[in-house]
Amino acid sequence: MPKGKPDMVITTQGITFSRFKVRTVVLMALMLAAALLAYFATPRLKDDAPVVDMERSTPTTVGPWKMVSSPIVQVGLTTTANDINQPYDQTVMRTYEDGQGHAIQLALAWGRHQRQEVKIHRPELCYPAQGLAVKSLTDVQFPLTTPENQPIVGKRMVTVNSAGQIELVSYWIRIGSTYSSNAWETRLNIMREGLAGRVTDGVLVRVSQRVSQDQDYQQAFTRQEHFIADLYRASPPDLRGVMVR
Repeated sequence: MPKGKPDMVITTQGITFSRFKVRTVVLMALMLAAALLAYFATPRLKDDAPVVDMERSTPTTVGPWKMVSSPIVQVGLTTTANDINQPYDQTVMRTYEDGQGHAIQLALAWGRHQRQEVKIHRPELCYPAQGLAVKSLTDVQFPLTTPENQPIVGKRMVTVNSAGQIELVSYWIRIGSTYSSNAWETRLNIMREGLAGRVTDGVLVRVSQRVSQDQDYQQAFTRQEHFIADLYRASPPDLRGVMVR
């Protein structure tokens, strides 16, 4: 092309483009296509956690158990008192007593969005952080099943404080539709749900009671598990859907 001659032009339906403009349009079209592909390939997080007023939905009468006021302060639900990354949107902490004078403490803690850095705190970490030593931690299958007839698994824990007071704890942690038995499994469940495009909610269901050293631990744990089953049956459907899924 002789010096000073302009770029060849292409005319289509009366519109004239230089080669430079054609390349620009093609590049922009490719960038737009790549952006659209990335958008549709990225999982859209679906938040389908139920909205439940847990304080109002939790029954005050559970089989032979009735809610009572108690001077006993429950162990907190996080590892630190001033945790700015609170994993819970709603909590319920109550004491129930049966006609024989047995007292059981209930703690329900629900978080709408479980993330790797902000998630339910496991009791075996919360109790030591608040001065109670964990003497034993064993697996347990609760007398309940999921809607798919899968067992609900959790933990039994024996703890003792500096004054020698013993507290027995039964709990389960639900992350999405799975029941987590350890911290690594919790992280794996959260990652799996995220890759599937789901926002994961989670709940801690915990019951505990103070016992003396000469009490039958097995009998006390069985009592706790019966209380949890009675609590589930006495709860309205929306709360049952939070506790078990």
